[in-house]
Amino acid sequence: MKRLKAIVLGAGYRGRAYAEYAAEHPDQLEIVGVADPVQARVIPAKYYWNDWRECLDDHPEADIVMVTMPDSLHHEPAIMALKSGYHLLLEKPISPTEDECREVIECALAEKRLVIVGHILRYTAYFAHVKALIDSGELGEVVSIAHQESAGFWKVAHSYVRGNWANSKKSSPIILAKCSHDFDLFVWWIGRKCRRVTSFGSIKLFRRENMPRGAATRCVDCPPYIERRCVWSARNMYVDHDELKYLFADHSDDAMRKLIEETEYGKCVYQADNDVPDHQTVMLEFEGGATVSHVMTGFTEKNVRTTRIAMTRGEIIGDGENLDVCRFDGNTVETGVPSVYRIPNRSRHGGGDFNLVSEMIRILRRNDPDEIRETTEEALQSHLICFAAERSRLAGGKVIEIN
Repeated sequence: MKRLKAIVLGAGYRGRAYAEYAAEHPDQLEIVGVADPVQARVIPAKYYWNDWRECLDDHPEADIVMVTMPDSLHHEPAIMALKSGYHLLLEKPISPTEDECREVIECALAEKRLVIVGHILRYTAYFAHVKALIDSGELGEVVSIAHQESAGFWKVAHSYVRGNWANSKKSSPIILAKCSHDFDLFVWWIGRKCRRVTSFGSIKLFRRENMPRGAATRCVDCPPYIERRCVWSARNMYVDHDELKYLFADHSDDAMRKLIEETEYGKCVYQADNDVPDHQTVMLEFEGGATVSHVMTGFTEKNVRTTRIAMTRGEIIGDGENLDVCRFDGNTVETGVPSVYRIPNRSRHGGGDFNLVSEMIRILRRNDPDEIRETTEEALQSHLICFAAERSRLAGGKVIEIN
């Protein structure tokens, strides 16, 4: 079969994650070009640009444009790529605003182009197994879902207090940046549209008034007797431990020390430029009456998702790795992991990164206009829920109808 060609706009962590698929499957995908103002050459390719506009103006021969730049930079290159005839792998979110999200999807439909958003959870064996269980009908219909996204204290401090998604005015609300994955799962699992949403959330801890007396603005300047006891210490998170180093192209000890000495990642979590909640709860009602309660919290040890799905003839309970499935009549549930996800791969998110790229290649090779249109349209649904949830939170929990 024809090998597809792709351009990567943004050579950060997400761009590198998707591009690695080409290195392992050169018969399926080739990265022909990369645009990034700082580190384009960390991804092997024939051509490099410092600016994404220069790249798209040159109109290199390719099938796919992968947009993996900061959230606020998704909309313009997405529209330009679609109008230039490329299909789109677009890292979530589509855009930080609802109007721009709708515009991207409308443009894709008009141009008859495929848009796959980086909702990688649905491409993992675990979550695909849940979908197969629901679709089998063995457990009846979904009545309610209770879902908690335990974001992990270290992950929240990195991304949503110190990092790129800490300030919604510069990136996206946390409910969109973090939880659009989960809302995509609910839409996928239930197979219906969400009708209305209510939400509550706030910043409980990461506020200036909670800063310890005598602490410094930057962790390296903090008195040792305070820093040694602080679980949010940047030195502890980036230099002494390895959990977050994979996010950086250069994760040497020298690079990590420079990171905490000179960048936002070294600032005290109580003095950061953050405005997004560190915890948020959303209630959703779907067409047909199914309900969902979604809890996002940054105050957990592990970065996991736990789920309880109540159905008319059974229930599903999962912890992100293991599923406990019960039929009320006592019979064995036969449905297993869909065959397409049984083969493990080394990509992150339980293999979801590579499986997403593989699915895009499958759809483009099949070239079914109905499948391309339906896949593109569905990408918007989780975003509409996120925008409604944020409007509700800012309005004190007001019920928001989704159009």
